[in-house]
Amino acid sequence: MEERIRAEVVGKITKGLMQLAGGNGSGIADLAVMTEPEVKTESGPEDPLENGYMAPWLETAECTSCDECIKLNPNMFAYNEDKKAYIKDPNAGPYQDLVKAAEKCTAQVIHPGLPKDRSEKDMEKWVTRGEKFN
Repeated sequence: MEERIRAEVVGKITKGLMQLAGGNGSGIADLAVMTEPEVKTESGPEDPLENGYMAPWLETAECTSCDECIKLNPNMFAYNEDKKAYIKDPNAGPYQDLVKAAEKCTAQVIHPGLPKDRSEKDMEKWVTRGEKFN
């Protein structure tokens, strides 16, 4: 969680500096956002403090291409053109797939976030297991 907040702050600072320098704020700031893509819902990003939901994220630039997440759920995870993993569709499987992927990830770059729907069987167990990866 701390790394994600840090990346967002750095991105905003970079964008502001680019605007002060006469640029439009894109370029370098966009690179900061690319390493931890934000998952948006139909209503936009959700505040984890409001409803307990936190979108999952993956530090794509740090991926070692070990295939563990892809093997676990190829509908949820995919590789980009650089063979670095990203979360293709966080809703393409149960929350426990995100937690299992985080546990198996050799680079420790998968962060399962917190689920919207906590009605799945043994959900609190999975939330507890996933906490150390956020």
